[in-house]
This record gives sequence, C-alpha cells and structure tokens, in this order.
Amino acid sequence: MSLKAWADKLDHYVYYLLLFTVAVIPLNQAFTAGCVAVTFICALLASFGTKRRENVLHPWQQALLYLLFAIGWISLHFSADKFLSSFNFVYVGGQYAALIFVLLRYGWQKPQPFAQAALPQNLWQRFSSLPRPVQLIAAFLTVSVLVSSIGLAQKLLGVTAEGIWVDPQEFPELKIRVYSTLVNPNILAGYLVLVIAYGAALFSVFKAKRVRLALVITSLLAAGCLLYTYSRGNWLACAAVLFTFCLLFYHKAFLPVLGVGALGFAVGGHAVWHRLGSILNGQDTSMALRMAYLRSTKWIIEEYPLGVGWYGYRFVYPTYNYYLADTSVIMYHCHNLFLNVLAELGWHGLIVFLAVWGMFLYHGWKLAFNKKGAWTTALGRGYVLASVGIAIGGLTDHVYFNTQMGLLFWLLGILTMLSYKLDKYEVNR
Repeated sequence: MSLKAWADKLDHYVYYLLLFTVAVIPLNQAFTAGCVAVTFICALLASFGTKRRENVLHPWQQALLYLLFAIGWISLHFSADKFLSSFNFVYVGGQYAALIFVLLRYGWQKPQPFAQAALPQNLWQRFSSLPRPVQLIAAFLTVSVLVSSIGLAQKLLGVTAEGIWVDPQEFPELKIRVYSTLVNPNILAGYLVLVIAYGAALFSVFKAKRVRLALVITSLLAAGCLLYTYSRGNWLACAAVLFTFCLLFYHKAFLPVLGVGALGFAVGGHAVWHRLGSILNGQDTSMALRMAYLRSTKWIIEEYPLGVGWYGYRFVYPTYNYYLADTSVIMYHCHNLFLNVLAELGWHGLIVFLAVWGMFLYHGWKLAFNKKGAWTTALGRGYVLASVGIAIGGLTDHVYFNTQMGLLFWLLGILTMLSYKLDKYEVNR
C-alpha cells in the first residue's frame, strides 16, 4: 500500500476518533487526554499524505487564536514555578490546541446536494447524514444522559459528599452533593448548564416530535441532576440561560419553565431554599472564602499587571492569603473566570481571551437569528445560551480551570465557527 493510500484510509477514520473523543470528554479526564492525543497524532499523520484542506478561519481569526496561545506561553516566564507551569501548559494547552486542530480539519464538510445522497435507511445512516457539527453536538448531548443519570443515582443511593463541598454548620440538612463522572459538584453543574443551553436551543428549532421528546428528556435529566449539585452560582447561571432562551428565542416556554422551576423548588425542599437564601446572607464558609479570594486576587492583579503566569495562581496565592489558617491548602484558581484569566495572563491576556470569545459569540449570534438553515440556527442559539451560562457561572467560580470543561469551551466555540462556515456554503449553493 502506497503512502497516499495509507494516509487516505487513516484520514477516513480520524473523524470517528474525533466523534468518540467528544463523547468521552465528561466521563474521565485521563482517558480523554489519551483520546485527544491519539486523535491528533492520527490526524497529523494523515495530513502528510492527503491534500490540503480549505481553511475554515480567516487569517485574522487564526491570528487571534495564535496570539492567545502565545500569551499563555510567554506568561510562563512570570510564574513562580516555571517547571510546573510549563508542564501544565504543555499538558492542558496542548490538548486544547490538538482538539482545535482536529476540529478545524475534520469537524466540518462541504454540504452535498440532497439529490445525490441516498435516503437514510436506519438510525446510523440518519445520524451520518447530519452535518458534522450537529453529529458532534448530538454526541455531547447523548453522553450527558449517562452523566446526569449517574448523578441522580448518587442522590438515590446516598453518596456522601466530601466535607470540603459543604458547610455542615450552616447547612446541617445538606448531606449529599452529586458530582457524577466529574471532579466535584460545581464542575458537574457547569457542565449541565451547557447541556440545558443546547437542549433548549435545539428544541426551539427542530419540530420532529421524537427529536423534541429526546431533547426534553435530556434537559429534564440535566436539570434534575443540576438541582442536586446544590451549586448556587450555576443555579443562577441556568436561570439566566432559560430566561434568555424564553426572551429571545421561544416566548411560549416562559410558563413551562416557571412550572419546572417551581417543581424543582418543591422537590428540593428546605435545602434548596436554604442554599438560595445563603447567597444574600453570606454567612457560610463558601461565600466567605470566595470574598477572600476576590480580595486576594485584587491585590495580586495590582502588583502583577502582566500576570503571574499560566497555572501560576496557586504559587503566588499563599503570599496574599489572609483568610485560611491552614497554609497547606492549595488554591489552584480564583473563583472567578475573568479575574483568574486577568491574574494569570495579565490585562493583555484578558483582552485577547475576551476577543476570542467575542469572535465565537458574534458568529453564534449571527446564526441564532438566521432563518435559512434550521441546524445552523439551533447551534447558534445554543452557543449564545451557553455563553450566558459561562459568563454568569464564571462570576462565582472558574470551572473551566478543569481540563474537561476547558475542552468543552473550545469545542463549542470552534463548532460555532464551523457552523457559520457551512451556513455560508449553503447560502452560496
């Protein structure tokens, strides 16, 4: 077999590796890292023997991504522990870059005239006939059913939360916070907000009854699991997502959403009301700790305007720790997405990060109100709603410090760009 034939055959299977990788992201962090590595290596090998793919991004868009990664690399110079920061940058940043590379190469395809394609006969053929961004989102939502079910099973079986996740003095009735396959309840909650955002978005566009029923079940399972994470910040994020959904995309959902919310409060009982009330009184250790983080981070930013380096927050925080008596406790990040980026990458890093996110959001917004293609509209609305959830949730926690969540951030952003590209092909055709 010639090199070209071998590369063509490998090229054919890389997308299926990508599909599998996307599906397993929320299941296991180490396994996901291995899948990303294998998929990237296969894509890289296949690229040497196949023709050059058309660029999805404009040069200025590529430049923004390169600039952000360059800022992350340069910031290593400012870290108090250059070795660990460099290792984390290669391990985590490398996964982000690898996933973006594979997505841009294999996450899209030019649409073919429908008349040239055979009518789908079975479920797999129907799935395969969908545009690749939709397939990848479908994999993301399908696996969420498993993740949500595991979380609900933890609640039913009485899985006990670790002490660091609750304040037993402030919340004596709160014994269980589910975390499913993710690291802790807050990270799980951030993930579920994304699931609900895309579930709602797809529901507002697709009219097939079976599809809608599947989306309702997926979203309700995610909402039920989110309730038992007892993550206050992500409850507010989910509320903001659903309010935006009703306001911008589906007015008829206001009453059903309010009904489901009331049912959740009723099912959750006193524990839910107590958690919500604690947002205002700020008496529990979690709220006090977050305020201490913010004060410490403010001082860090003032003294290090260029940042403390990628993964450098944990090394500088002890110097500005005026709250925790136990100095052995490691604080990996500030519980605020925006302040954490600012503290580690500096003002210039935050500006570029927001520019990249703004680029994704701009294209998502354009697609969200596009009436020409149902699936592109759905994915655009999904990203707009997901961005609302990320922004609101990011004010009280930084769940995207977690590699699995970070991969999802880049996955959803790049898929939005791919959808916009394919939408242009549809219009021009």
